[in-house]
Amino acid sequence: MERRVKIVATLGPASGSSERLGQLLEAGVDVFRINAAHGSADDRALLIQRVRGAAERAGRRVPILFDLRGLKIRSGPLAEGAGAVPIARGSRLRLVASPIQTTTEVIGIDYPLLLDVIAEGSRILISDGLIELLVERVGSDHAVTTVSRGGQLMGKQGVTLPGAPIKGGALTDADKDDVAFAVAHGVDYLGLSFINDAGDLQLARDVALACGGAQPGLVAKIERPEALANLREIAGSADGVMVARGDLGVQLPPERVPRAQKEIIGVANQMGLPVITATQMLESMITQPVATRAETSDVANAVWDGTDAVMLSAETAVGKYPVEAVLTMDRIIKEVEKEGPIRSQSAAAMATLPDDASARFADAIARAAFALGDQTPAGLLVVFTKTGSAVRRIAKYRPGPPIIAVADNELVARRLQMVWGVESVVVEVEENPDSVFRKAGQTIIEAGLAEEGEYALIVGSLPMTQKAGQTNLVHVRKLGT
Repeated sequence: MERRVKIVATLGPASGSSERLGQLLEAGVDVFRINAAHGSADDRALLIQRVRGAAERAGRRVPILFDLRGLKIRSGPLAEGAGAVPIARGSRLRLVASPIQTTTEVIGIDYPLLLDVIAEGSRILISDGLIELLVERVGSDHAVTTVSRGGQLMGKQGVTLPGAPIKGGALTDADKDDVAFAVAHGVDYLGLSFINDAGDLQLARDVALACGGAQPGLVAKIERPEALANLREIAGSADGVMVARGDLGVQLPPERVPRAQKEIIGVANQMGLPVITATQMLESMITQPVATRAETSDVANAVWDGTDAVMLSAETAVGKYPVEAVLTMDRIIKEVEKEGPIRSQSAAAMATLPDDASARFADAIARAAFALGDQTPAGLLVVFTKTGSAVRRIAKYRPGPPIIAVADNELVARRLQMVWGVESVVVEVEENPDSVFRKAGQTIIEAGLAEEGEYALIVGSLPMTQKAGQTNLVHVRKLGT
């Protein structure tokens, strides 16, 4: 395994063709992200079909992260043909709670409760904070604001209301439709936007369960101060988390984002959750073929922080150099990983014990496997899993040998491809453990993940055929025997 940290690439016009998907996989993409805020349902269905086809042709298991749009408040559109409206510092603007056309005198906001949640002195940020308004007074049908930071305002830009009690729930009606679509099309993860607490995740899970079918994992995007305050509660209910630095950097002062990034990654590592670091990682490569030195350092620092994955957004969705962006990210990660596994959070993970007694036994086995991996000539850790939890428990310690997850179904195997240091195979489980171990070893060798005769540490549970059992086995074996 050449690289432990995974690469997530967002799909869009620059990357959605079958040919380009193949190029991105060859360049090093591990996970594809589809943003529900863009395109039609038919467009997204076609993308999913193309991703599955490209992955099959490449002989890869590639999970799909389907990002829900969430309650994203936006400004109104511009007049047809208008590129941008100049918003001058010191000028006065009226705001109305309706997505009417934006002019130099009035801005429409597509949030019906706008006038209920702002007050005199409130700050309103538009277009990722590039434009800032201060509320002077709030009337029955509009608010009067002063422009404290001006700029060129394009149509349908994101609007942030720092400190305002946003009402409307974590899932909009459109989100619920998108959850049903995602379940029907077998996506692997749902990205949940603008959540506040674990209750928002439970709501999404309930909606997905009502749809039937295979259930996607839930990735909690941490992009609000409320979510940051409830981080451990959210992480305890999620299947992954994302450091969503774009909106988080608007809700918080930008200088607080690096510390928040370390906190989110640290908690995720301690709890054995995959964590994605996202937003503007190689932003200049949207238009330029080479990353800046600051961007290179940003990616490297996310790896040193302990992230499982780093994400490209507009760089691959609409950028001029999507393949080059992936190759650049791949090179940066490999350079950092020459030092060996980054164990910035291993000590904290060791000090974090699960409350549940059964989970403590499983965690003790994971620690033992981690230690044996460091202290023996074993070339890899082979972990049998029904749900993926045993694999994540071991991965959080960042062991030296690569982790090969052995699942008995494709969905679990695909999901685990987003976890640090994990490659997965699918092997049908049977009663005889020796037979299963031989079969798994042969599958791993045939997949090119190990050599015949290489020592492996086998981690699993007996009996092998139980639905989802207690991890209770560590076994040393030569592959191919």
